[in-house]
Amino acid sequence: MKRGTRQFLYRKSSIIGLVLIGVFFAVALAAPVLSPADPEAIDPNYKIFQAKYENKPIPPGADYPLGALPVGLRLYMDIYHSLVWGTRSALQFGLLVVALSATFGILVGAISGYASGWVNSGVMRLTDAFLAFPVIAGVVFIQQVYTFLFAPETLFFVYLPAFEPVSGFLHLFSAIDPLLIALVLLTWMAYARTTNSMVRQIKEFSYIEAARALGASPWRVIFRHLIPNTITPAIVLAARDIGGLVLFQATLAFIGLSESSPWGATLAEGRRWIIGPGGNLFKYWWVFFPISLAIILFGISWNLIGDNVNDWLNPYHD
Repeated sequence: MKRGTRQFLYRKSSIIGLVLIGVFFAVALAAPVLSPADPEAIDPNYKIFQAKYENKPIPPGADYPLGALPVGLRLYMDIYHSLVWGTRSALQFGLLVVALSATFGILVGAISGYASGWVNSGVMRLTDAFLAFPVIAGVVFIQQVYTFLFAPETLFFVYLPAFEPVSGFLHLFSAIDPLLIALVLLTWMAYARTTNSMVRQIKEFSYIEAARALGASPWRVIFRHLIPNTITPAIVLAARDIGGLVLFQATLAFIGLSESSPWGATLAEGRRWIIGPGGNLFKYWWVFFPISLAIILFGISWNLIGDNVNDWLNPYHD
């Protein structure tokens, strides 16, 4: 076993990160067993039930391990269910956004870096333009476009009685989370920048020149030699981004700009119960503490893995 790999596997911070991520994956995979979804529910991430309680949070008990939140007249939301299924949702969202944005960014950075000249200059200027664009503004814009295309009747300021915006295969996109699309479009730039810088450094190395001399096509050089030898920083960035993107998703749900995060949406529903009667912060602790702790640990675990993967893949360790 190489020394870098040994250090990664036996370092305390790596162990903590791996254990935490393992727990999150286990909860996500076992969600249907840990808290079965209501087969008649519109969204399996939430469990809404009727109960004759006062209009205030229900404390944890045998029926509701982490209590419940009032969300309407005699309607309550099971916090434990939202925590469990929110874990599955967070992993799916974070991994998918990072996989798509990293793949696109790496390809853009590698191809433009290899091409050089005006191609590279133009692509990097476009990348800088995307970097300068406010992410929240981009998210709101893309969500509005998405709503206009697939649900124009929900835009109160639009009256288009004869307008049929999309048809055919485009309706397949109506099931995709617009926040996912927005973040993929607005988070690829760091991967492109990082990969581009690395490619421009190594494309003149002797083994690249040898590959060209042997007749390797540009695509073979890019995919066989350049990307494998420049992907390490992108892997580190991806590991760190997963936690940050899930936190951003939960934040947008908390402030009402998205509905895709069960964690954020549950915290938003319980925001008026964070401070209990008489200013008692712990009166309704189950409203915010379990899910807030899950979000914090989720972010910490991926940051720990990102930091240690950086050390592990650092060539100076070999």
